[in-house]
Amino acid sequence: MSDPPPRRDYLTRFQQQGEVAMARNPLSVRMPEDIDAIVRAKGDRTAWLRDAIIEKLWREGNLPEQYHHLVSDSPEL
Repeated sequence: MSDPPPRRDYLTRFQQQGEVAMARNPLSVRMPEDIDAIVRAKGDRTAWLRDAIIEKLWREGNLPEQYHHLVSDSPEL
């Protein structure tokens, strides 16, 4: 039996988005099932997760200054 063909998006799945260079390897985290279901239901969960991580780093005072504009203009913070 032959190997299944590779995914059609294998060359483009993790390409840089926007002007900021992205890390070579994506982060991965397991969550409780109910929280996982909520996050997976988000329309653009990758952007949502990035925003959530940036917001948490901002609140902890660990966000590098070059990203402060992403949260300092936000009315929610």
